[in-house]
Amino acid sequence: MTNFKIHHFWNQVRLIMILVWISLFNSTQLQSQEGLPFIYNFGSDDYSAGIQNWDITQDSDGRIYIANNFGLLVYDGKNWQLVNTADGTKLRSVLAMDDKVYAGYQKNFGYYMPDELGRLTYTSLANLLPSQHRDFDEIWKIYSYDNAIFFCGFDYIFKYQDGEIKTIVPNGNLEISFLNQMELLVQVNQKGLSRLNSENFELLPKGDFFTDKRISGIVPFDKDTWLITCFNSGAFLYSSSEIKPFTAANETSIDNLIINSLLRLSNGSFAIGTQNKGLLIINKKGEVLTKLNKFRGLIDNTVNSMFEDKQGNLWLSMNNGISRVSINSPFTILDYRLGIDGAGYATYQADNGLYLGTNNGLFLYQDGEAELIKGTEGQVYSIQKLDKHLFIGHNNGPMLIENNQAQLLSDEKGAWLFRNIPGRPNEYLIGTYLGLRKLIYQNKRFEINEIAGFDESSRVMHFEDKTLWVTQGYKGAYKLTFNENYTRIEDFQLYNSNKGFPTDILINVFQIGDQLVFGSERGVFQYNEQEDQFTRIEKYENALGENISLVDIDADELNNQYYIATDKIGKLSSRTGNEFIHKTSTFNPLLNRWNDDLGNISVVNANNILIGGREGFIHYAPDKDIPTTENFSIQFNKIILNQETDSLIFGGYGNIRNNGIALAYKNNNLTFDFAATHYGSENEMEYAYRLENFSNDWSEWTSDTKQSFTNLHESNYLFEVKARNIYGQETEPIRFEFGIKPPIYRTKLAYSLYVGGSLALLFLGFKTLDRKHKQEREDILINKNKVINEKEKEIKTVAEKSESEIIKLRNEKLQTELKLKNQALTSSAMNLIQKNQLLGQIKNTLKSMSDEAQDKAAFSKLQRIVKSIDRDLSASEEWEQFEKHFDQVHGQFITRLKKQYPDLTPQELKFSAYLRMNLNTKEMANLLGISVRGVEIGRYRVRKKLSLERKDNLSDFILRF
Repeated sequence: MTNFKIHHFWNQVRLIMILVWISLFNSTQLQSQEGLPFIYNFGSDDYSAGIQNWDITQDSDGRIYIANNFGLLVYDGKNWQLVNTADGTKLRSVLAMDDKVYAGYQKNFGYYMPDELGRLTYTSLANLLPSQHRDFDEIWKIYSYDNAIFFCGFDYIFKYQDGEIKTIVPNGNLEISFLNQMELLVQVNQKGLSRLNSENFELLPKGDFFTDKRISGIVPFDKDTWLITCFNSGAFLYSSSEIKPFTAANETSIDNLIINSLLRLSNGSFAIGTQNKGLLIINKKGEVLTKLNKFRGLIDNTVNSMFEDKQGNLWLSMNNGISRVSINSPFTILDYRLGIDGAGYATYQADNGLYLGTNNGLFLYQDGEAELIKGTEGQVYSIQKLDKHLFIGHNNGPMLIENNQAQLLSDEKGAWLFRNIPGRPNEYLIGTYLGLRKLIYQNKRFEINEIAGFDESSRVMHFEDKTLWVTQGYKGAYKLTFNENYTRIEDFQLYNSNKGFPTDILINVFQIGDQLVFGSERGVFQYNEQEDQFTRIEKYENALGENISLVDIDADELNNQYYIATDKIGKLSSRTGNEFIHKTSTFNPLLNRWNDDLGNISVVNANNILIGGREGFIHYAPDKDIPTTENFSIQFNKIILNQETDSLIFGGYGNIRNNGIALAYKNNNLTFDFAATHYGSENEMEYAYRLENFSNDWSEWTSDTKQSFTNLHESNYLFEVKARNIYGQETEPIRFEFGIKPPIYRTKLAYSLYVGGSLALLFLGFKTLDRKHKQEREDILINKNKVINEKEKEIKTVAEKSESEIIKLRNEKLQTELKLKNQALTSSAMNLIQKNQLLGQIKNTLKSMSDEAQDKAAFSKLQRIVKSIDRDLSASEEWEQFEKHFDQVHGQFITRLKKQYPDLTPQELKFSAYLRMNLNTKEMANLLGISVRGVEIGRYRVRKKLSLERKDNLSDFILRF
C-alpha cells in the first residue's frame, strides 16, 4: 500500500509538471501561432443590394437582418433576400424583437411585420408624429428596454410604447446613442456624455470630458468601469471617479485609429471596428488577439457595425460588403495572408518560431508573419530536429537548416525523412525515393553513404529496437534487419495481406509513445512477433470502426491522439480499460480543407495541433473547443403553388396561417423552399423530408433546399422537413399540412350522378331485356310442354312395364342377400362348433395328462392351459359378432326377443337363436359347450320363460316370432 501511495504521488507530480510546462510554453512561444479565424465574405453580387451596410440584428429563428443602402437585407443561412424600403431611402438601423423588425431610415422609422401570407410588410410609425417633429434626419440606432422601443437620431429620440409615439426633445444636438447596462446613453453636443432619465438628459459624472470628442462605442469593461471608444480620440476607461486612456499592447496604437464601432464579445474580449484598418480583437490587457483587414481576409477595411450572433459568429457590416468571422471556433488558419504559400506538409516548433513546410518551400512563422527560408523553394516533406540538427526532407534532397539558412546535404533528389540510428549518436537514416541512406556527422561535417540491399521508396519508417519498419503504400510493410554498423541490410521481409493485413495497399506505420501502430486500407494493426503476423488492435477499432483507414496520427503529452483518416478527422482520449473517448464531429469543418495528398497532423503540445491544409495549415486549439449544443432551426422560406402564374401560400415569416389549407385539384403542384440558420454549415447543411400519404419514409439527406411535388392525388398531406448541420446535429422537423380536393368529376356529387345514371340505364336495359326474355320464355314453355307431355306418356308406358320387373329384381336381390347371410351364419356356426369340439378334445387330453403328471410344475402349467381353453370357450366376442349378423338376417330377432322377454339370459338367447337356425341337439350342445341333457333342460327353461303351453311347439314359436 505504501509503495502504491508513493507511486500515485509521483504520478500526480509528473502530471502537474507537464501541465505547468504546457501552460508556460503556450503563453510564450505559441502566442502568434494561432493564425487567422475562418472568414466568410459576401459581396454585393452575392446579396444583390447596395455595397454599403450598417446595423445588424438577429431574430428568434436565427435569421440575420442587415441595414443596407437599398433596404432590408435578410439572410437565412442559404439565401439572401432584399426587402425594399417604402420610399427608397437608405436604411441605417434595425432591431428584431418578437415578431417585428424595427427599422430606421432617413426621415422615417417603423417596423416590418409578416402579413397573412407571411410576407414582410412595412408599417411607418413616423406618420404618428405631430407635424413639428416630422422633420428629422436619420435614425442611427434602435434599442429595446423598459418595455419600449427607442428610435435614436441626431435631432430627437422617439419612444414607441403601447402603440403610441412620444418625442424626447434634447437641449442641443445629439450624437450616436448607446444602450449600456440597461441605460440609454447619449452624447449631447456642448454638454458631454449623458443618460436618458425619464424624458430628460442627465449629465454623467465627468461626462463633460467627452464634450469635444465623438464617442463611437460604450461597453462594460468590468463591474464599475466602461470601455469607451471615440472616432478620432482613442479609447478610455470610464468610471464615476476617473477617466484614463486605454492603450493596446503589441505595438498597436489605438490612438491612431479611426474607430467606427465597439463590441464586447461573449468571451470577454473586445472587437474594435475601424474606418480603414479593418478589425482588431483585444483582451483586457490591451493585447491584440486578432488583427484582420482586407489583406488578412476581410472583404473591406471599413467596418461600420458589428454583431455577435447566437452561435458566436462575428458579423461585420462593411462599406463594401459583409464579412462573418468565426471568432469562437477552435480552428484558425495560417496561409498566404500571413506569408505562407502552398499546401501544408510538415511543421516543427522551434525556439525561434514555427517552421512550416509546404509544396513551395520552408517558412519561418513568428510574430504573426512568415518568411521563406532561401534555398528551400520546392516541396518540403518533413521537418525534424535530431540531436541538435534541424533536418528538412525535400524534393531536391536532404537539407540542414542553420541560422535560418538551408544547406543541401546531397545532390540525390528526393529525401522523405530522417531517423536516429538506435545506440549510435550522430548517425541517422534518411528515407529517400530510392531506398535508404546513412548520414554521419563527424568532424563538424556530414557524410552520406548508400545502404545496399533495399531500393524501395522509404517515405514512412520507424525503428522498433534495432529493427526498421518501412511501409510502402502500394506494397505493404517491410521489416529490415541491418548489419552491426548499419552499412548493409542483412535481411528484409514483406508483410501485407499474406501476414494479416486486409489488402496490400495504404499500409502505414506510426509511433504512439513506445508502440508502433500500423494503419491499413481497413483497420489498425500491431505486429505479433510470436506469430510473425499482424493482428487488429481492438482498442482502436472499437473507437474508429474496423474499416478505418488512417492517414496520420500523433499524440500529445497526455496521450490524447489526433488522427486523420480518409473520411474523417478526430481525437482519441485515453480512458481506463480498453477504450477511447472518441471525438470527431467538431473536426467536420476541416473535411474539405485538409491536404489529402500527404495528409499530416502534428501535435506541438496539448493545446496546439497543426493540420496540413490545402492552403497553408489549420491550427486547432483544444482549450477553445468548448462543447455546446448549438440551437439552430429550420424555416420555410416560401411555399408556392406551381401554376402558370405561381401563387404564394406562405412567404417565410411568422406563423403559417394557411396551415391545413384545402387546395383545389388544379393546385396539386407545390414547391417548398426551406433553409436552416446554422452559419458555417451553409454548403454542408443537409436536409431530409417526407410527405405523408405520398411517401411516408424520410428521404435521403440532400443539400437541396427546394422540393417540388407534382400531380398530387386528392388526399390530406403532411409535409415535414428537418436539417442536419456540419456537426451532425439535427433540428426538429417543421410541418405544413394541406389537402388536395378531388376534381369535379371525382367528387361525391359526381359519383352520385354516375351511380344514379348507371342505375337508370341498367333499369331501362333490364326492362327491355326482361320483356324480350318473357316472350322467349313463353314460346319455349309452350314447346317444352308439348315435348314433356309426349315424353310423359312414353315414360308412363315404360314405367308400368318396368315397375313389375324392378319389384321382381328387388325381391330376387333380397332373397339372394338373405341366402348369402344365412350361409355365412351357418358357416360361422359350423366353424364355431368345430372349434369348440377341437378345444373340448384338447381340454380332455390335457386333463388326462395333468392327472398322470408327476411333476408339480408340469401339472401347474397344464392346469393353466385348461383354464385358458375354458375362458376361450366362454368368450363372448364371437357371440357378439354373430348376434349382430343374425339380427340383420332375421329381422332383429334377438333384439325383439330381448325386448319382449327381458328375463331371458344370454345363454337362453343363444339357445333361441340356434333353434331358429334349425340346429339339432348335438350341434347346439357343441356350440353351447354343454351336454345333450343340458340342451333338453335348456328347452324346458326357455318354454317356461316364453309361457308356452304343453301343446305349443317351441321350434315353431321361435321360427314364427
